[in-house]
Amino acid sequence: MTRQKVIDLLAMSRFANLPTVWSNGLLGVLIGWTVFRDQAHLCPICLTLLGISLSFLYLGGCFLNDWHDLDFDTKTRPDRPIPSGRWPRQTILSLSIILMGGGLVLIAFVSPPAGLFALGILICILAYTKWHKISPASFFFMAGARALIYPTAAFSLLSWNQFTQSGDQITAPLILLGVGLGGYILGISLTARAETSKDPISDARKTFPILCLCAPIFFFSAPLLLTNNSNAIPPLVLFIAVVAFIVRRLRAHHDVGAFVSRTLAAIPLVDYLFIFVLTPPAFWVICPLLALAALGLQKIAPAT
Repeated sequence: MTRQKVIDLLAMSRFANLPTVWSNGLLGVLIGWTVFRDQAHLCPICLTLLGISLSFLYLGGCFLNDWHDLDFDTKTRPDRPIPSGRWPRQTILSLSIILMGGGLVLIAFVSPPAGLFALGILICILAYTKWHKISPASFFFMAGARALIYPTAAFSLLSWNQFTQSGDQITAPLILLGVGLGGYILGISLTARAETSKDPISDARKTFPILCLCAPIFFFSAPLLLTNNSNAIPPLVLFIAVVAFIVRRLRAHHDVGAFVSRTLAAIPLVDYLFIFVLTPPAFWVICPLLALAALGLQKIAPAT
């Protein structure tokens, strides 16, 4: 296999975004452990399998997306791996099926409740793949696939019997996490669309996407600050500084591709708003390191 084909494979899989998937999973596990500490069982092997499973689902979904977009890419981006003929379309579909099927089976093996939410991730991936070139509403499936990582990871700590008796004490934090991350992802999409629009964009239409980027502040940090949790301040300051820097660079250079790549790499800093509060100091470097890892992997293959 040539070096170019390896890079093509990595680019189609968007493997540079894997650190962001791991940070979502880490926060989900921490939320589950915080809420279900009396019932939950932390198993290192199970947590490793969870990380592998979530990675498989993400990589498989990205492969499926490229497989589905052949006609569009042939017209607009004929240099991409499948339309250019460097990778057979059927091979990419086979990889997608193996990865997503394997990820779903592994997660169900770790925990049936987690498998149930992983099935939701898979459904969102399929729906987004089918409609993302047709309807703007497909965004909700993309955000849903991300948001469902949190409950998948949280409930991976429980057996089915424990899950059915768990009540709804974890529902509120999971909703806050899903809406906050979903808003951030919507902000990335809307900001990129506004900057590439050929029509004049009003200040109001430019401001709303930035507010969406700040959604984690309202849904992650604000509830913590309202409980007088001062530990919520350091990750909040870091998040605001990073987002402000990225947006300022976008305004200065109008490089939408760099903006999208950097904001995707910053997803671990979204999770950091909660993880910083839930973990001892020894764990505080994890999310910044994952964000830096995502940026570093983008130098090997693009994240979009």
